[in-house]
Amino acid sequence: MFLVVPWVAWGMDIPEVSVHGFVSQGYLESTENNFLTSDSTEGTTEFNEVGLVVSSQVNDKLRIGAQLLSRDLGDVGNNEIKLDWGFADFRHNDYHGLRVGKIKLPLGLYNEGRDADFLRSMVFLPQSIYDESKRDLLVAYQGAGLYGNLPLGPLGDLDYHGYYGSINVDDDSLLITALKQNATFITRKTLAQALIPAFMANYAADIPGATPAEKQAYLQSNYIQNINVVDLDVNNDYIGGGSITINTPLEGLRLGGSAMVVKNTLDYVLNRSIDPTINPTDANQVFVPTKLSGTLENELTWVASLEYGIGNFLLSSEYSETEREQVYNGVLATDATSQSYYVMGAYTLFDQLTLSLLYDVYYADKDDKDGVDHVASNPAQRKDFFTWRKDFGIGVRYDINPNWLVKAEYHTIDGAALFLTTLNDPADLEDKWDYYAVKMSYNF
Repeated sequence: MFLVVPWVAWGMDIPEVSVHGFVSQGYLESTENNFLTSDSTEGTTEFNEVGLVVSSQVNDKLRIGAQLLSRDLGDVGNNEIKLDWGFADFRHNDYHGLRVGKIKLPLGLYNEGRDADFLRSMVFLPQSIYDESKRDLLVAYQGAGLYGNLPLGPLGDLDYHGYYGSINVDDDSLLITALKQNATFITRKTLAQALIPAFMANYAADIPGATPAEKQAYLQSNYIQNINVVDLDVNNDYIGGGSITINTPLEGLRLGGSAMVVKNTLDYVLNRSIDPTINPTDANQVFVPTKLSGTLENELTWVASLEYGIGNFLLSSEYSETEREQVYNGVLATDATSQSYYVMGAYTLFDQLTLSLLYDVYYADKDDKDGVDHVASNPAQRKDFFTWRKDFGIGVRYDINPNWLVKAEYHTIDGAALFLTTLNDPADLEDKWDYYAVKMSYNF
């Protein structure tokens, strides 16, 4: 349903404005581990979206549009109204066009349409590639993009989109929480190696303990373990990439590939001074904050995609890898390549009812799939299953009428990767857990 607003004027043609949108409300509950929200084990209704899209075809080549979104997912969004995307689209011809503004990010088959519940059969897209906790980071970029459609003769035709710009990282993003945890861990680890010997050399007489080992234990528990990152900002330097989709002559078959590179600068603050000339037992001095910096890079993310629809059946599968690097105060904390893939099938029994099956896998490090290296880096706090997530899900969608639909799905999970350590006490995380979600949507 679209609302078309005609403009009446004398002596001039003013383009029509189209207005449409959506409203959704969901319920999310998980067992054992919190998922996407900090209270999903108790069940939560903090799971809703309201979107309003306004667009206008200014002339035969220029179209403008924008989406305002109010969203709540646990502690993220809290129904603040934000510009989700908004851009001017100059389409010179079918072969090439230019978009400028805040533009939907082409990643995989479904990122550009991830807000449209009516376009997919399940409540959540496969999390290995379309991680819902990163939705606000990767829904759109600010910059410019070239796009178009090229004929490929007997091979069909090709849609392409190349872009360059920047992205915003909201303060309530789970990424910020995860980066604070990582920065705190690596800072404590590296500072213990440097500061404890310096403190022992300069202030041994002031440090409680009868033996050197007791004095070091005091410094570790009373100083090093009390160093925390209390503030962290992510400033995006750039994002660039592109996508291609081949619409093959075989009806219903699409093949795609997409890639992007991202670089961010991190600025963060420690709650304590790390000056080795300051007596660590002097509480009046050690609580002087220290400012540090680092970088967060996706050196390359790429996705290979396949979708095939025949009759009432739709099969989709994607494979992705991300080469990423994290550096804190000159110390390399992460240098790994993650691996993601899924297979999803949907079958429409009749016009109103669709059933779905999903198998979805994520490894934080494709060279450490069993988590051995991850545990070795911090045996006291890390577990092997923190490095993977294997998801088997079933779902049902019922279209009440052209404007209303309801979805329900159940997932059984093995592993705790993808930000679960930011929503749970790592010591309490379980490797086997489940979640289910119900969501009703209205489109107008």
